[in-house]
Amino acid sequence: MWRLLLVLTTACVVVKPADQRPRWRTTGAAELDAGCALARAFVRKTGKDGFGVALQLRSRGDCTVVIDRADLVFAGGERVSTRPGVPRQVLTGRSQIYVWLPVAFDNNAAWNAERNTAVLELAVSANAAPVTWRIPVEQAL
Repeated sequence: MWRLLLVLTTACVVVKPADQRPRWRTTGAAELDAGCALARAFVRKTGKDGFGVALQLRSRGDCTVVIDRADLVFAGGERVSTRPGVPRQVLTGRSQIYVWLPVAFDNNAAWNAERNTAVLELAVSANAAPVTWRIPVEQAL
């Protein structure tokens, strides 16, 4: 009997919750009205090398959307330019698509330096009309 009790007590393992990890989130308006298209941004992935944003694009009619530039501007003024790598998007009629936008930078160093508040600035054009889309973001546990 004591052997069974010993096996049962040693088999019990205390399970603690997984360590929390810092995650980027939008903290303000993450929408854009670009005339022929409406856009929304969702931070979907955070890692040591940056974060990833899903962009929802909905057209009101035929619309060509181009993301020319993506900069992450930290609260202290430091600007990190990233290559958006998003091809030109041609939306026909009233349509909706999702586009993946990686924002690559040394996020591990940013977290360690407590640079956790920023604005993601996207230079966007919709049917050749340029607009700057500013998305406030913050990293927290």
